[in-house]
Amino acid sequence: MQLNTECMKTQRPDFLKNIKFEYKITLIYLVFGILWILFSDYILDFLVPNDSLLTKFQIFKGTFFVLVTSVFLYLLVRKHMQSLMLSELNFYRSISESPMGIRIVSIAGKTIYANKAFLDIYEFNDLEEFTSTPVLNRYTPESYIQHQERKIKRKNGKEVFEYEISIVCKNEKIRNVKVSRKEIMWDGTKHFQVIHVDITDQRKAEDQLRKLSIAVEQSPDAICITNPNGIIEYVNPKTIQLTGFSTEELINQNTRIFSSGEKTKEEYAQMWQIIKSGKVWSGELHNRKKNGELYWESTTISPIFDLAGQITHFLAIKEDITDRKRAEIAFNNSEKQLRKFASHLQNVREEEKVALAREIHDDLGQTLVALKIDMGLLKNKVIKSNASSGSEDIAVKFDQILTLLDTTIKTSRRIMNGLRPELLELNGFVATATNYIREFEDRHQIKSEFSSEISNIEMDSQQSLVFFRILQEALNNIAKHSKATLVKIQLRNESNKLVLEIIDNGIGFDKNISGRQDSYGMIGMKERVVLLEGELEFISEVGQGTCVRVEIPYIRK
Repeated sequence: MQLNTECMKTQRPDFLKNIKFEYKITLIYLVFGILWILFSDYILDFLVPNDSLLTKFQIFKGTFFVLVTSVFLYLLVRKHMQSLMLSELNFYRSISESPMGIRIVSIAGKTIYANKAFLDIYEFNDLEEFTSTPVLNRYTPESYIQHQERKIKRKNGKEVFEYEISIVCKNEKIRNVKVSRKEIMWDGTKHFQVIHVDITDQRKAEDQLRKLSIAVEQSPDAICITNPNGIIEYVNPKTIQLTGFSTEELINQNTRIFSSGEKTKEEYAQMWQIIKSGKVWSGELHNRKKNGELYWESTTISPIFDLAGQITHFLAIKEDITDRKRAEIAFNNSEKQLRKFASHLQNVREEEKVALAREIHDDLGQTLVALKIDMGLLKNKVIKSNASSGSEDIAVKFDQILTLLDTTIKTSRRIMNGLRPELLELNGFVATATNYIREFEDRHQIKSEFSSEISNIEMDSQQSLVFFRILQEALNNIAKHSKATLVKIQLRNESNKLVLEIIDNGIGFDKNISGRQDSYGMIGMKERVVLLEGELEFISEVGQGTCVRVEIPYIRK
């Protein structure tokens, strides 16, 4: 065994460190004995001048040598044993308190020692419980087969020093363990020190990482990881496929390599400000491929934080939406064309209504008025020429005809005003609506209330016409379907938006029935409102009446 030089109070020559303890004792005793034999007589002669006293010291010289050497050897051996015991204690503590599972196995494969960490891995209480459990029960089937194969290799002189096993714990929980074997001397004989490290969590993490890696590599979306300065550190295969660049061409490049130049520096600065503040940015980018072709992508950029909460990378997930954007652009163009066409149809309808109203006014209206005048003149002539008693009946007939003509004239005027509300141009929407609502109340006997929170409101001709046509259609539907007894019409200005609400107390309808919502009248209302970039909403429940709410931007006349 070796002396622990750190425990010695004095420094020993370097050559003594490499000499075994038993050789040191022999050498020291031999040197001390030779020195005693050679110089003891000279020392006595110098110290004891009296010959008689010197003779007595010579008699006990050998006894003195034995006593001195015995004490010296005792102290030396004791010091060595203390050092040895301390060394053994430290060695035992280092094994027993080690966080790694350690067991000592004999050449025959018998476990003679196991520390607490090892027993905790298997969840056994003591060594006896471990050794009494059959090996077959301590391994998973696959690991047991590998265990048998390692035993065969050892018999053939091929020792396996490092390997992994899957063990079955006491509670039947499966754990992954990394094993290292090392040959040592234990109690003077050859043994193996077997170290077990529980790597279950590590393997689970690796498995999760492997799944994530596969998911990223096989993702249908392009994935790009950059450092905090926007320098590309990773791209998945979809990015290569989408952009046409190779991995080597993209790594260590700035993400500006994808830029088409359409976004301004201010927009990019705003995006970087968002993600560098730790927030997620989402948006659409119009980027450029390697061959110069432009493509659209829906991008989400997220910051990646370390354990200290510092941003270390940015993760960009990009979905190719080029086809969808092209379809959207085509759809928007079609929608614009349809809106223009719808607007044209509305204008054509209004022009036709104006033309029809003009014909009613110019032809039918004038004819009816002329007919009424002629009929009045004819009545007077007939009565004068027929002064007989039968003239009274004739006069009654003429009065009935004249009344019918008055009714027809009023009806034609009402139809004409419905087709071309001249009051809109002369007096505005409020006056026209007031007059129309009064006629609606008289004609259908439904109480109607109109209130306007806006005084002296001025709309352009398009706004007033849209509001009037919606009022016409809503009141027409109320008269036909609602069975209402009260209608309230309200006009107000909310946040520079004109709001018209037409509310009845009728039977209402189920909004979930698409047929009711898709009536041609309602479709016409929606078309008119959409053309003015407004909103139309129907609020109704069965038995709770209906509210038609129109909201359009207020453009002053």
